Amino acid sequence: MSPARLFQIFLVRLLPLLVLGLLGVRALAQSDPPARVARLNHLEGAAVFSPAGDNEWTDALLNRPLTRGDRVWTDKASRAEVQVGSSAVRMDGQTHLEILALDDRSAQLSVTQGTVYVRVRSLPEGENFEIDTPNLAYRAAYPGDYRIDVNASTGTTRVTIHSGTGAVYGEDGQVLALGGGQQITFRARDLSQMAAQESPPQDNFDRWAADRNRREDQSVSARYVPREVVGYQQLDAHGQWMQDATYGPVWFPQGLAANWAPYRNGHWEWISPWGWTWIDAAAWGFAPFHYGRWAMIDSRWAWVPGRIALKPVYSPALVAFVGAGNGGLGWSVSLGGGRPAVAWFPLAPGEAWQPGYPASPLYMSNVNGNVRVLANAAYAHQRNPEALTSISAEDLHRGRPMRAGWLRIAANTLANAQVLPPPPRPEHSAPADRKPAPATRTPPPAPPKVQVAAAPAAATSRVRVPTQAQEQAPSTEPARAVRAAKAAAPAKPDPLKLAAVAPKPVPPVKAAQMAVAPTGPTVPATASEQAKAAAQARRAEQKLAEAARADQAKADEARREKLARRAEQSRRDLVAKRAEQTRREQVARQAELAKREVAKREQARREQVAVARRAEQAQRDEQARRAEQLKREAVARRDEQLRREAHARQVELARRAADREAQALQEQREQREEMQARREAQEREQAQRAAWARQQQALGEQWRRDQAWEQQQRERARQRPDLRDDRRSRLPEPQRGIPIISGPWS
Repeated sequence: MSPARLFQIFLVRLLPLLVLGLLGVRALAQSDPPARVARLNHLEGAAVFSPAGDNEWTDALLNRPLTRGDRVWTDKASRAEVQVGSSAVRMDGQTHLEILALDDRSAQLSVTQGTVYVRVRSLPEGENFEIDTPNLAYRAAYPGDYRIDVNASTGTTRVTIHSGTGAVYGEDGQVLALGGGQQITFRARDLSQMAAQESPPQDNFDRWAADRNRREDQSVSARYVPREVVGYQQLDAHGQWMQDATYGPVWFPQGLAANWAPYRNGHWEWISPWGWTWIDAAAWGFAPFHYGRWAMIDSRWAWVPGRIALKPVYSPALVAFVGAGNGGLGWSVSLGGGRPAVAWFPLAPGEAWQPGYPASPLYMSNVNGNVRVLANAAYAHQRNPEALTSISAEDLHRGRPMRAGWLRIAANTLANAQVLPPPPRPEHSAPADRKPAPATRTPPPAPPKVQVAAAPAAATSRVRVPTQAQEQAPSTEPARAVRAAKAAAPAKPDPLKLAAVAPKPVPPVKAAQMAVAPTGPTVPATASEQAKAAAQARRAEQKLAEAARADQAKADEARREKLARRAEQSRRDLVAKRAEQTRREQVARQAELAKREVAKREQARREQVAVARRAEQAQRDEQARRAEQLKREAVARRDEQLRREAHARQVELARRAADREAQALQEQREQREEMQARREAQEREQAQRAAWARQQQALGEQWRRDQAWEQQQRERARQRPDLRDDRRSRLPEPQRGIPIISGPWS
């Protein structure tokens, strides 16, 4: 017979059991708490918080988980950021936000006043993210950024789509699709539009939200944990990621005290439906205390996220409580003076967490991932005094912060300590650390009582907040059965009521009179007759008393038998319920195993198909990569050629500019030399003229002296006698006038 035929026969035979198991698993899964919560991720200014079912406003705590029914109000000039899974809801000043529904498949928030900027990072198929206002509801269709402004005084709502798409819903089912870049203001609950605008300008709040988006995109911790891990952004500034050979990526916190240990700096608070929830005092103290495990690496505490799924499951506190295990308050250890205390230690990697509330096997598998379940084995930190933390039971119930008030457990007590279930729920009392909002702060407005028909059939309807009686219901199935048995059993007989119902004893005198009273006329009695009558009266009184006691005993016996029958019936019902519960769990486990087997085979087939697809995709990617590489190389060559040509042009332009500058310098130099030569020629000419003038002056002086001498000689010759009159011996007459010497300019 072929394997396919065998598998078909197996499915046919297993189908009824599988259907029954799935129904049981579904019934159990309905009691599972939500797998995700919200958190006040960032606060600038002041904000107040009101938990579900409480009308008192207190100071908001960053690390307190937010769930269905919780409300947050930001004061004037304040801003806050609430993380809902991988999405972020940023609140401006004087904004009222309430969580209507928050589970694995839906997130429904209500804004009755103020402004919110929502960034939906991922929106898988089948999930719903919705914002309700007094006159409409907006539902995101794809991931994106959008803003909603609610003006309570004018009764208007303005919806701005920065990116992504979605739709608004009116009271009577009206639907209007919106796309990126649109901004519409609605006046009433029938989607009446007051104004519309395309690509509106950003204000300070938009820029602040965009800056928060950039910081979130640049988070280093997002490389090691999914963005669905609430509070992962604070790990970047308060620690360091490292790679460990045993655990893989681990995170070491910085700035710790000397005696610090996980789950030691904070307080406990009872938050429905999880029960005891750890609220850490550190700014980064959310993700490491609700996801993953803690390990000691080289004498340092390190948070080990492990293989967290893409949709991690929130846990109230990943610890194990220890106690003496000697009955009574088994979850506590005794302190000096008989005071009870509560002790716990963090879980190490590979250790399964056991919740204190009923949960389905599927939930247990998801919350613990692929860790091993320890059976009758010691935990890694169970015997380590440095990892164990203890406080008094009173401090636990009142929610007092520990700080330095934690207690050490003696070595002998720690050696005998056993892992036990979490402590039971305390009596209703306000935590000691909860501080009411100051009277000077603006009180949050009461939400208007309106209902918008915002949901098509696929949307989550408004979830009703549980009453106080429902919240105080027992958290375990055995306790619920015992309580039902007590309610079914009759109350203990009240002695006063039995005395009122039982026959009253007759007085002796009246009984004697009733016993001896003649029916006929009264006859005088002698002393012996009177004594005989008195004895008969006493005997009658004794008989009546014995009869009354016998009747009372019979009635008491009947009541006791009835009570016993009812108690036995209640015990049988309880045993039957437990057996039925055990059978359902066994059926659920078998169905889960069968489902897992089918899922494994389907997963194997899908993996084969995925491998083939990946190979084909890898081939296509390789071809695309080669084409892209060739394209990039061609572009690079073209860019290089263009760059070289541009460089050559720049060099040519620079050379020409240098030539022009050199020619200009040469011309300037030649002009300077020519001007210098002209100046030198003028100076030489002036010098020559000066020299010629001096020479002419000297010649004129010499000529005048010669003329004077000649005149003197002629005078002397006229005065001497002419001894010889010989004309041939006479000297020629000298030329008259001044001789002129020609200069270089003539």
